[in-house]
Amino acid sequence: MEQDFNTLTILAEINIGFVAFAAIVASLRVTFGKKLTPFQSLLVHFFTETGLLNISIALLPLVLWGFWPDEMIIAFYATLYAFLSATIYMVFYIKRRIRIKASTPLPSFLVIIGYGVWITVLAFTLSGLFWVPSLAIIAAFCFWGLISGAVIFVSFLATFVEGEGARK
Repeated sequence: MEQDFNTLTILAEINIGFVAFAAIVASLRVTFGKKLTPFQSLLVHFFTETGLLNISIALLPLVLWGFWPDEMIIAFYATLYAFLSATIYMVFYIKRRIRIKASTPLPSFLVIIGYGVWITVLAFTLSGLFWVPSLAIIAAFCFWGLISGAVIFVSFLATFVEGEGARK
């Protein structure tokens, strides 16, 4: 195996750009005197928090390379970190969603299912039953994180069009 961190670096850069842009758009709403509904706040938290987690997941292998210049060790720990952070965050997110009694529109449902699939993939990867941890798995997971954040961001924007009382 030959280490190549370019994909992870690019994904981290795109994620930070996306998080910054999305946070600015969300902040503009508040700046113009419009309070966010609990549902809108939930969406903002989701795309910023998962975006920042994905940045840390993409950058972790680059940091670990300075300690262990062995791609297999780095891939294992990056996969473990991705698995733990995604699992813990999704439990936290679902509890938050239940607490505010938020509806679950199709895009949110698909993103939640997607994270469930990825958590399962990461668990199988860590077990080594079908394949071993790799930087490619980490890159694919980070790409999913970027896509899911974008889907939730579009849902957030849709709440502006639907009106103030849309989706509790």
